[in-house]
Amino acid sequence: MIKRLGIIALFSCTVLAACSSGSPKEEEIPVSVPETTVVRQALWSNGHIFTSIAQEQGYFADEGITVEFVPVTSDAEVFQFLQEGKIDVAANSGTNLPLQYISEGLDLTIFGGYMLTGCMPVFGRADAEWNGIQDLVGKTMACEPNLFAITGPLLDLGYDPLNEITWYNPENQEDRVRAVESGEADYGLVGTSLNYEINTNPNLKVLTYASDILPDYSCCRAEAMTSWVNENPNTVKALLKGWIRAMAYYDSHHEETVALTADLLQQDEEYVRAYLDNPRCDLNVDPMKSAVERAWDYMERLGLLDKEAEQIDIDDHINVDLYKLALDECQAQYGEENPKFYERMQAQYARNNQ
Repeated sequence: MIKRLGIIALFSCTVLAACSSGSPKEEEIPVSVPETTVVRQALWSNGHIFTSIAQEQGYFADEGITVEFVPVTSDAEVFQFLQEGKIDVAANSGTNLPLQYISEGLDLTIFGGYMLTGCMPVFGRADAEWNGIQDLVGKTMACEPNLFAITGPLLDLGYDPLNEITWYNPENQEDRVRAVESGEADYGLVGTSLNYEINTNPNLKVLTYASDILPDYSCCRAEAMTSWVNENPNTVKALLKGWIRAMAYYDSHHEETVALTADLLQQDEEYVRAYLDNPRCDLNVDPMKSAVERAWDYMERLGLLDKEAEQIDIDDHINVDLYKLALDECQAQYGEENPKFYERMQAQYARNNQ
């Protein structure tokens, strides 16, 4: 299986009750007790900033849950642990990999998100020209071909990207950088965390970003086994409420989050600002059903899904209802703290989850 591009996800990834969205008043919100008080979440070395903020600010405690991180070392291990019941939730393993596993018969449900888009740079050598993604055709690209943010738009332009581009895909992203620098590859695409390295390398330059090629492409989704979601709806809602409030915190405390991220990574703030200050870095808890559907369609058309995918309705593996309940409750309870944030999130939900 082609590995998902390792993106560092260490980012800080109600309309009022009287508004027309129909959000319940705080006193009308029914008390829902989590079915389990501990949620086990896959932990990469780069962490999960929404979980960290929600723990630190007491948001999970308000909902009656705690989140325990379970260290993982690979995407394959993440999905193995989900299937074996060693973890409950994953949120840092992209969108293409959950969809790949669903196509192979793993009964996963996507119920939220972490990163909607990262600022993933497409880069070349310092003298490289760039007229658009058609420049990739006939060239060598240091990237994985199942990154639909690149191959999907090429498909829409009438190209056969899997066969008209030479793909160089080492597991270590630093090797992609070295391949472009040495001329072994013409172009490359790497995760958000390598922005600082590329921007400070005089031999390289950023040509564009994945989100400029495919807006709202859907980077990292949050998923769990469908059985766990169905058996623990109040727990899932509590988790989402913590994440939504953490996202609201990030929305109004950017500088604090930059400092927190630099501290957690033990990096200089300049390193962190290379991506966190970039407006393309969009951290978002919304499940973004429309973006997931588009990704599934691209991967199916590209032949990247299992042959049984034709029998699968991807909508059966996307739950937007629990997120909407969580968003409505957060808006009713905490909306006055950041009303524009909740108005924006309600509008986004209406656009992307019908």
